[in-house]
Amino acid sequence: MNKWKVHLCLLHIICCLTLSSFTINKHQMEIENIKHTIEKNYLHGAFNATDINAFRNIFHPEFAIINIQENGRFFLFTRDMWEGVLQKRRSDKTFDYATIALQPKWRKIDIEQDKASVTLDLYNGEKRVYTDFLLLTKIDNEWKIVSKIFNQY
Repeated sequence: MNKWKVHLCLLHIICCLTLSSFTINKHQMEIENIKHTIEKNYLHGAFNATDINAFRNIFHPEFAIINIQENGRFFLFTRDMWEGVLQKRRSDKTFDYATIALQPKWRKIDIEQDKASVTLDLYNGEKRVYTDFLLLTKIDNEWKIVSKIFNQY
C-alpha cells in the first residue's frame, strides 16, 4: 500500500511540473509575440518605415496617447491624429527616416490573461529618445495598443 502512495505522489509531482513548465512556456511565447508585434507594427508603422497598414494593425481604433504638457494641461493625441502626421511624412519626399529610426530596449512586460503593459526604451543609435509605457489588449488573438504615455529625452 505504501508503494502505491509513493507512486501516486510521484505522478502528482510529475504532472504539476509538466503543467508548470507548459504555463511558463506559454507565458514566454506570449511575451515574444508582444515583442514581435511591437517591433513589426509599432516601430515599423509609426517610425522606421511609416507603414500605415502596420500602424493601423497595432493600434486599437480608440487608441490615444495621454500627454501631460509642461503647463500641466491634459492632451489626448488620437490614432487618427497620429495617422495624419504619418500621412504628411509619407508625402514629404525630403523626409529623412534615419532621424527617427528607433530600436527597442525592453524593460518590462507584464501580462495578465488578455491584458499587458510594456515598458521599453527607444533608441536612435546610441541616443535614448523615448521611454514608452504601453497598455495592450488581445483582441481576436492579436495584441493591440490601446493607450500610451511616454517620456522624451
